[in-house]
Amino acid sequence: MEDSERRFTTEARQALRVAVRDAGGNEVFALGVLAEERVGEVRVLARGHRSAVPALLQIPRPGEVVIHNHPSGQLQPSEADLQIASALGNDGVGFYIVDNSLERVYAVVEPMTEKVTHAVDPDRAHQILGPDGALAQSMPEYEHRPQQLEMLDAVTHAFNDDEVLLVEAGTGTGKSLAYLIPSILWAKANGARVIVSTHTINLQEQLINKDLPQLAERAALDFSSALVKGRGNYLCQRKAAQVEQQPNLLVEDEVTRELGELLAWSKKTSDGSLADLTFRPRPAAWEQVVSESDNCLRARCPFYSKCFFYNARRQAAAADILVVNHHLLLTDLALRNETDNRTQNAVLPPAERVIIDEAHHLEDVATTHFGYRTSLTALERILSRLQSRRDPSRGVLPSLSMALDSQPDISRSASQWIDERLSPRRQSVHTDAEQCFAEITEAYLRNVQGPIEQAPPKLRITEQFEDSPMWRNFRDRLERLAAAVDVLAGEAGGLLQLLDDAFPEKRPQQIDFLETEFAAQRGRLQSFAAALQAFVGDEPGVCRWLELRRRANKAPTIELHAAPINVATSLQRGLLEPFKTVVLTSATLAIDRSFEHARSQLGVDRIDPPERARDLMIESPFDFAHQSALLCPSDLPPPGSAGYEAASHEAMQLGLRLAGGGTFVLMTSYGALNRAHDALQPVLAKGGWTVLRQGDMSRLALLDRFRHSSKAALFATDSFWEGVDVPGDALRCVIIARLPFRVPTEPIEQARVEAIEQRGGHPFQEHSVPHAVIKLKQGFGRLIRTKSDRGCVLVLDSRLANRGYGRTFISSLPPAQCHIGKTHTVFQRMREFFRPS
Repeated sequence: MEDSERRFTTEARQALRVAVRDAGGNEVFALGVLAEERVGEVRVLARGHRSAVPALLQIPRPGEVVIHNHPSGQLQPSEADLQIASALGNDGVGFYIVDNSLERVYAVVEPMTEKVTHAVDPDRAHQILGPDGALAQSMPEYEHRPQQLEMLDAVTHAFNDDEVLLVEAGTGTGKSLAYLIPSILWAKANGARVIVSTHTINLQEQLINKDLPQLAERAALDFSSALVKGRGNYLCQRKAAQVEQQPNLLVEDEVTRELGELLAWSKKTSDGSLADLTFRPRPAAWEQVVSESDNCLRARCPFYSKCFFYNARRQAAAADILVVNHHLLLTDLALRNETDNRTQNAVLPPAERVIIDEAHHLEDVATTHFGYRTSLTALERILSRLQSRRDPSRGVLPSLSMALDSQPDISRSASQWIDERLSPRRQSVHTDAEQCFAEITEAYLRNVQGPIEQAPPKLRITEQFEDSPMWRNFRDRLERLAAAVDVLAGEAGGLLQLLDDAFPEKRPQQIDFLETEFAAQRGRLQSFAAALQAFVGDEPGVCRWLELRRRANKAPTIELHAAPINVATSLQRGLLEPFKTVVLTSATLAIDRSFEHARSQLGVDRIDPPERARDLMIESPFDFAHQSALLCPSDLPPPGSAGYEAASHEAMQLGLRLAGGGTFVLMTSYGALNRAHDALQPVLAKGGWTVLRQGDMSRLALLDRFRHSSKAALFATDSFWEGVDVPGDALRCVIIARLPFRVPTEPIEQARVEAIEQRGGHPFQEHSVPHAVIKLKQGFGRLIRTKSDRGCVLVLDSRLANRGYGRTFISSLPPAQCHIGKTHTVFQRMREFFRPS
């Protein structure tokens, strides 16, 4: 809220006072026309009743303002106000709430105005980051890196010229400062926030805890920033209070103790997020108190003013720089596309400029995000929330029935509806769902050739499979379950109507809380039924598959999965077109110095006009030719052939001995990891090695032991290929067992290969090799982290030496010394590399 003089001219305020007085102090809707950013002209649109609102929404034009008074003097917008504001805002019309005296104003939605943009001055950016700049003068550890300034200039131009920029910045470039400085300068010059999206928590923490504070302190930049987390990270105080008041009604016994710890923590925590917890709660406990959009009371909630989630969102709305992850960014974009909203808050506050770091992950995150999965477990979670199967006296339905029975002056029809219709129907659906998924799982396993333990974990729904009796039976069974869930959701809608009839005005607080939770579960039932219908449908461009899940102490079950075959169009329409500046950066974007693959996968090659997009390859400042070596024995058996694994283990042992410790052994599967570890651990342990294996302890504990051991070998897989920073002699060798091609039997991989074949392309060269190159570049990137680091990468896959595509891998890597040849020659070169000079 603010003084109305900032928003209205004196003449406009007086005209509105007269209009309110003429209406007897009742509600008035007026139209305001801006003059030099203040309302200068007003005319009354409607007096008295909100029934006129639909008609008046058709009158304003973009850039104008609808003004509405609250006779009570309370300017907090109601739900009805927010609905009006949303409709107006989507058309570029502002919405202000004023008091009757026209002293105060609440700007709910700002009108669309033609803003004059202020370009970032490249010289100003250099004054911060250049060799004579503020950081150079205030940071003893400052290093002048021409490559960093090259990226700084490119990002600055991307802001000033509304570009889509792809930047591969080699290790050591310092890309985060190169994009943060133009982002901050743009945000402050234009009063417009900038979003920075990353894939990993590590990078988010680096930005929030190191880079951004460093710029504020050392470069004397006045700006604000916020780390934005998903809603599921926050505790809901209303739900916590409800559980505390009625623990025996809503909660199963086995989560009661853990919930007690959560409730105690909720009274002490400052931000109410999972990051502030000292333990990781079980999903069954956390879901009782987690903040969720579909059961949020918003302004009606008694905890609204101190809500952890909304406090975080208020901080985000005031920030110049928002740091988010890719999943949250895509959630925001999806909601904006669905609601056609580009100017108002969605999941994130609105923005027009975005930096996407770790952009090589964006395609995979989008694939997961724009797909879906559902299962018996998902449905059971909803049904159990409604009513516990183990103890039918617990859950939302029995709690709501009891609350209704405590109201002396209302009809019993709503509680009877629960007891006689909803509870039996819920039990029937639960039984039907168990039978449905059990039948599908049994049929899936009966179709296995050989032992059940060897059943393939995934089965893709292909055109050929759709013609089979097995699929027709699956489809029929899933359609019947979807119909049963729809009926239950319909009966739930009947209860909501009865509650409206029983409480035409305000509900008692407890019933209001329970009804909100009940309505949320009804919505989830509808979404579950819709997902089943979509899965048995035949939407083009979607890959569907069944996935077998083995469960501890339970029979295996089937999950249903779907994902888009191509996400380029979705990214083009949701990200690249709406945002005026998009910077996509990573240390690993290009294949053999070409961005063609990244452009195709991320939709950049679809931009119109194409000149809006450009790419930039920035070399690392490190001297790889002197600091590193790439070695590959060409005479090892190729992966998958007889003798490969034994030969690779022998080569690993020799490589480890020559490196003398400080070695990552990177594998492409857990099975191969365990076999290599088990084969070499006894021998290495006898030699005094610290032998570590991913999964035996936490990632942080593994890295800590690795760094502090002079003779360590860490056997690891996927998550250690990137995002791990071990500078110095602690890591001096990376052994890569085989080229990291993706598993070709994965359903989404098969579907993408087929799509390329159908358009006449070459799947191996266009899809398989590029993804493996990016992964290999990430693995190589673990080695050299500073200008003083030194080490070698040993690749035990002879295809690098003997197949034509090996040249693509080698030319995509940093320009290290390259030694490819017979095993004895390669290891002689390795021995010489590590020999003290």
